Amino acid sequence: MSKQDYYSVLGLTRTAKQDEIKKAYRKLALLYHPDKNPGDKAAEDQFKKVSEAYDVLSNEKKRQMYDQFGFAGQQAPGARGQDPFGGASPFGFGGFGARGTTTESAQDIFNEFFGDIFSSSRRRREPIKEKGADLRYTLTITYEEAATGCEKPIRFVRNKNNKSDVASLSISVPAGVRHGQRLKLRGEGESGVQGGDDGDLFVIVNLVEHPIFRRRDNDLIMELPISFVDAILGTEVEIPTLIGKAKLKIPARTQPGQTFRLKNKGFPALGKSPQGDMLVKIIVDVPQDLTPEQMDLIKKLSSVSKNSPLVQEFSEKMDKVLKARK
Repeated sequence: MSKQDYYSVLGLTRTAKQDEIKKAYRKLALLYHPDKNPGDKAAEDQFKKVSEAYDVLSNEKKRQMYDQFGFAGQQAPGARGQDPFGGASPFGFGGFGARGTTTESAQDIFNEFFGDIFSSSRRRREPIKEKGADLRYTLTITYEEAATGCEKPIRFVRNKNNKSDVASLSISVPAGVRHGQRLKLRGEGESGVQGGDDGDLFVIVNLVEHPIFRRRDNDLIMELPISFVDAILGTEVEIPTLIGKAKLKIPARTQPGQTFRLKNKGFPALGKSPQGDMLVKIIVDVPQDLTPEQMDLIKKLSSVSKNSPLVQEFSEKMDKVLKARK
């Protein structure tokens, strides 16, 4: 089979300059490189043709000989050391391409031009260790469990050694844990690839809403309704805490919204956060339904409101504002 003209292989004319030859080779060598066309014999053959053509045309002496004699230097009996037309080669070397271009020699030409740019891609075809996928699990706990810490069993599905596996673990929840906090269990995720490390399991804490408590940082907040009589006369109330109960003394003349602090009765310290307190906010409940007798008693007390310093002070301020509206 006749060989294809080197200029045609590179898509060039015979007047092409060296920068045009290099540009054509760069484009075609990258296009047909075996690493970009794995298993494609036609692309590999074309890569060798492109490399052979560039090897000749990029060398001025080889190109001059090719332009003058074509493939005769390769085909003649003396191609490996003698001029095919009998005399010594005027260019100081034997014929070009006499032994044919192998994939290895074509790669050598490519590496001289580009460097070993495909070495990383060849390494990628080798097995690469990859860490397994991380998993997430939402764990719901109560305020009381968050205050004391607890052990919670969990079950979840994960992929281990290419098999679906139902895992059972016990989670140690530290005291003082917050809503949304992540607990990391190293290596309890899915299996690694090609010997890579197993993934991790992230347990997300979900603090379930409490019927009477709220949390603010590490403080425990509670709103305590009392009757207006208890607010006036004072009382003592037994209230729950996170891990027990306590007696709260409400003094006489307690105002609505007044807050009492129970030291160190909040959530425990965790990390850099300090121990919290329990804050009890008083809500004065004004009765909606009163008997006539109760209403008479309250009317008898109405004179007391006239002597209230707070009421009198605010009434004076309000009167001034009202007069300004006229």
